[in-house]
Amino acid sequence: MKSSLCISLFVPLLLTQCVDTFGPNGADPYANPYRQDMRDQGSQMNGMAFERGQQDGLADAQQQQSQNYQRHPSRYDRNTEMAYRDGYNQRYSQTINSRGEFGGSPNQGLAQQQGAAQQSLPRDPTYNQGYDYGLRDRTGGRAADPAAQVGRYDPRYRSSFERGYYDGYNSSSSGNASDAGGSSWFR
Repeated sequence: MKSSLCISLFVPLLLTQCVDTFGPNGADPYANPYRQDMRDQGSQMNGMAFERGQQDGLADAQQQQSQNYQRHPSRYDRNTEMAYRDGYNQRYSQTINSRGEFGGSPNQGLAQQQGAAQQSLPRDPTYNQGYDYGLRDRTGGRAADPAAQVGRYDPRYRSSFERGYYDGYNSSSSGNASDAGGSSWFR
């Protein structure tokens, strides 16, 4: 009686240890087959938002309007706002700086000069790390995907890492990486 009870409990346990958890083809049954597609779609959407931001930043700078990406709320949504803002601010600043003027009111020029002074200061380490990873992914021909770097930075500073990542990924190759806060490894 006792041995039959042990066998009835032991055999199912033994059989569960013999089952291949990755199925007959070795594929992980719990893997999400759409994750890469969603990641690619998100990268494309962010890329298009970044380009729209650059177009609007250029137009606003040429028309000597104040630097305010929120003037164009129909051009981005909550998922693409950061990429749009980065593109807008980058092109607006490039256009203003290439003309050697700050335009607008005297207070606005002072604010932009202070912003430029703050950008020349070294950024936080998490931003620098994100910048380096973004630059590395771009030069390696990979899609922009800061989510692939999860676990390599402190999750409390995710927004700083992502901001640095996209700045590094979208930086011009002729620019100096250390000017934008990244390291000088990838010049």
